Amino acid sequence: MKHTVTLLTSLVLHLVITQLSAQTIYPGKKNIDKTDYFGLFLNQNIPEKQLIKYWEVYLGQYGKVKEKRGVVRIERASVPQLSANPVLILSEISSPSKGQSQLFMTFAVDGRFIESYSGNTYTTAESILKEFASRAAAKNEVQLADDAFSDSEKTHKKLIREGEDLAKDIERMEKKLSELRQSLERNRSEIELSITDLQNKQKALEMQKGRLPK
Repeated sequence: MKHTVTLLTSLVLHLVITQLSAQTIYPGKKNIDKTDYFGLFLNQNIPEKQLIKYWEVYLGQYGKVKEKRGVVRIERASVPQLSANPVLILSEISSPSKGQSQLFMTFAVDGRFIESYSGNTYTTAESILKEFASRAAAKNEVQLADDAFSDSEKTHKKLIREGEDLAKDIERMEKKLSELRQSLERNRSEIELSITDLQNKQKALEMQKGRLPK
């Protein structure tokens, strides 16, 4: 019992650590279109294409989103908590390792990009990524559950079709078996008639043999 509890505890801790590491947010630099930018990274265990879709939908609340080869941007974003003026949001999503995607984001307020680990621009970017990470994870869980349901539904339908095909095969075999039984009965009747005919023919043969001159 103690071993089971310990095992379950270890499993829960492993899942928690995995989930936390999958949503790590940290500062760093990224080269986009041959230019280095300082900003924030977000790692998530969500396929790259799926994360790009989630990110585009999420950013839509700030303005018109443009995406090209993983680079997602809004030229004139409305981010009141940063500035009354239009803000440039520049981001890129890539897949550094199998099963994990990485989102980089930076802001340009009044032409100036994030330059330090502190300040309103940095904390706002961090807040946006944290909110997005939570929403993306929730959406991904729904997507995974939906995919699992779809797979189960496909399996169920396949089994139903296989069952129907088997029932049809049995019906055909039963019909064939019934026909074979009827053929067998006819064959038995014909055998009985053949025996009688054979006996009659044998008697006729013996009779003819008896008429031969001795």
